[in-house]
Amino acid sequence: MNSQSLNFDWDDANRDHLARHGVKLQEAEEVVLGDPLDIEMQTAEGSGEEERLLQIGETAKGRILQLLTTWRGGQVRVISAWDAPKQLKTYYLAEMRRRYGSTNNTEV
Repeated sequence: MNSQSLNFDWDDANRDHLARHGVKLQEAEEVVLGDPLDIEMQTAEGSGEEERLLQIGETAKGRILQLLTTWRGGQVRVISAWDAPKQLKTYYLAEMRRRYGSTNNTEV
């Protein structure tokens, strides 16, 4: 995905939420701009029926994160991001091996 064609919606609320989980904005953007796996799509109650996407992906430094995102006003809004649990990291690495061959990431 080309970073020139994708804008992110950041404000104090989602910045603070990521910070509570020890995730930097740049890391979340790297996951979205990379090749994340879509885990599921859901319609979140109480959010005006806004569709939210749960994804898992890897940062440039190999950190595997789980993200909750949505689209607002033509921009990607990262609602939250956190370190993926071990089981999802294993699943992600296996899927990347299946798609692209061997991976050097041994974070799990």
